[in-house]
Amino acid sequence: MGRKDFTPIAPKQRTLGTLDLLLIWFGAAIAITEIWAGGLPQLTALGLAGGLLAIVLGRFIGNGLMGAMARAGAETGLPTMVLTRPTFGVRGSWLPAFFNVLQLVGWTGWMLFVGFLYLDILAEAVGLPTFAQQPLMKYIWVILLAALCTWWAYGGQRLWRIAERVCGGLLLALTIAMTVIVARQYDLAALWAAHPAGGRQLLAGTDLVVAMSVSWLPLVADYSRFARKARSGQLGTFWGYFIGGVWMYAVGLLVAVATLPQAGAEAASPDQLVMRVMGSQGAAWALAAIVLVLLSTVTTTFLDIYSTVVSTQNLLPRFPEKGGTIIAGALGVVVALALDITLYEPFLKAIGAVFLPAFSIVLVDYFWLYRRRVQTSQLTLLRGAYWFSGGYNLAAILAWIIGFVVYDWAQGFASSGYFGGLFGCPFGCTPLPTGASLPCIAASVVAYVILRAILRTGSRAKAS
Repeated sequence: MGRKDFTPIAPKQRTLGTLDLLLIWFGAAIAITEIWAGGLPQLTALGLAGGLLAIVLGRFIGNGLMGAMARAGAETGLPTMVLTRPTFGVRGSWLPAFFNVLQLVGWTGWMLFVGFLYLDILAEAVGLPTFAQQPLMKYIWVILLAALCTWWAYGGQRLWRIAERVCGGLLLALTIAMTVIVARQYDLAALWAAHPAGGRQLLAGTDLVVAMSVSWLPLVADYSRFARKARSGQLGTFWGYFIGGVWMYAVGLLVAVATLPQAGAEAASPDQLVMRVMGSQGAAWALAAIVLVLLSTVTTTFLDIYSTVVSTQNLLPRFPEKGGTIIAGALGVVVALALDITLYEPFLKAIGAVFLPAFSIVLVDYFWLYRRRVQTSQLTLLRGAYWFSGGYNLAAILAWIIGFVVYDWAQGFASSGYFGGLFGCPFGCTPLPTGASLPCIAASVVAYVILRAILRTGSRAKAS
């Protein structure tokens, strides 16, 4: 990587097909975070039918953006953060890169932490020391998981292609088994008929689903740039994450909706409820569920580690690939050991507020204003086509800020108000009935088009 990341991937290195990318993103979606999010209150309040509708609608919106970004990466052969340079400017692209590094280190820590939780369960099942018995076990499990994920990221596309095909089949088999066991525990017809959705609730639930897809937007081109064809990059990314994401959210939603009336909303998280159902079938199925979670932790977290390095290189072009991968894994360990799990939902909402407007603007720029062309020779030039004003495209940055404010306001300042409360300054308002995603996309795009015309900040050289 390094400075060569500012030039397109050579055709001979574009070896990933539709199936390869589908398996990568299916593996990314089969994750405990997806099950957890499927049982969050905004979705369970809708009931099973309404919640599934919100999940599918949110996936079409969020994955549509993912597919578009993946196509841009496959067409240009460039990683995501480099593709932000024609929009935000050579220096302006440092802003989304910085926020992306923060969220990726956060996701790495989160995934390592939940992996530790289930390794601890496995340890108890086989008679090894648990965290309750020996607190040092938390350090051991987190570091072992981080080492495995870092090695996977370190291996590059050749390892990904082989390993994802093997792991993808195993993940599919285990996920089918888990779903069948969970579904057989409940009266699906009764759950389907209960709790009809209201429009406002539906859109609020949809926002959480969109936010999960949006969290991957800054990564998708990092992998689709290796696609043999643009269509492969787009379809593999869209359908891989769509199938896996809808599936995992649905499992979390089903178990949460079915058990909340008995257990109470705070009794257990959806993933813990799934484990209880699996455990009730015997030790063998409990171990199978743990293997599923551990395997999915690796297939998800290696993406975060690898893209942490790629995004950092947009900030520091000399940042080393191999050494940087180790650094990214080590930072994830630090976060995992200090994690506060109550931050998960505010973290997810903050991701939507930050990245949805940013990449709505990037995609409008690429597909409409630049007409799917990027002048790669200008990506690093001072006072070149993408230099704008001192390296910053003020129209794009201002539109991004407007989109952020609209998103957070539409959610009742759910993310900024929460973090403000951590410093003794909580604030909020009534959420909009429209949800946050669609108003944010509209506001950021319209603001960008208007500001671009007013400030005349278009590229100073014709893209070719």
